[in-house]
Amino acid sequence: MTAAAILGLIAIIGYALVAPVAARWMAPSVATKLVVAGNLLSAASGVFILAVLAFTWIAQFPFVAEEGAWSPAALHSDSPVPAWPAAIAGCLVLLALLSVLVTGLRQMRALVEVHRACRGLTAVGDLVVLDDERPDAFSTPQPAGRVIVTSGLLRALDPRQRAVLLAHEKSHLLHHHAWWNLAAGLTAAVNPVLRPAARAAATAVERWADEDAARAVGDRRLVATTLVRVAQLQTRFVRPDAVVAATGGDLEARVRALLAPPPRRRPLVIAAAIAVFAVGALPAAAVQHTGEALFEHAERPVAGQHT
Repeated sequence: MTAAAILGLIAIIGYALVAPVAARWMAPSVATKLVVAGNLLSAASGVFILAVLAFTWIAQFPFVAEEGAWSPAALHSDSPVPAWPAAIAGCLVLLALLSVLVTGLRQMRALVEVHRACRGLTAVGDLVVLDDERPDAFSTPQPAGRVIVTSGLLRALDPRQRAVLLAHEKSHLLHHHAWWNLAAGLTAAVNPVLRPAARAAATAVERWADEDAARAVGDRRLVATTLVRVAQLQTRFVRPDAVVAATGGDLEARVRALLAPPPRRRPLVIAAAIAVFAVGALPAAAVQHTGEALFEHAERPVAGQHT
């Protein structure tokens, strides 16, 4: 069990290092889905491994063993996990759960505040123009998703740049990008090691919307210059955390990507990523198997049963 747990934690660290690099080699829509899926798998795997390690110690307390019908002495004798690492693992699980709860509540509160602020505004289809001099544009998640653009930003852009901006934000709305970002952010809250991969997912989400905007207006360079223009206008403006905005992610990487040819499909990279996910799940499965065997061996014999 201990060896499988260590391999599992090493696999998570390895994934966190490789994912941001691999995301740059894939089409942004594919990168978003694979990186968020990888983050979810890694976060769940890490918490599961730590929880199993912690439970090998918690289960040795008499009142817990009584409920589980196993022998605390037998479990203590057979357990390959010393008490102090198991206790640390339990603390890490509690911290992870608390972190994801606080992060989720903060994101939901920001989202509710945005919806309340936009409730009384008149929408034209999915578009809401906010009478505000501050230059900003963002989309709120579905259901009841809206593209919110300030009048200050619309006035600062020419008609072609406005078309880029609206196409970008409508892509966020159409593909539910806010939920992809939220999922990635929650995995980073569970396991801080996954923060670089979560940032890579955020950039991939923005690149996905950039590519949609480039196809809509037929000019990649125009999209790049519009991004730079919006970023310059927003230099001193802070946006709500729960929304998806036009200048999110790694802006420099997004502009470089737009000045290059459209991304190609790379089936070998995708296949390799899926294979890595499958291999990365093996240590958690091994921990589950050895944990079940450990507790089965420690079970008390049923009254009247002869050995």
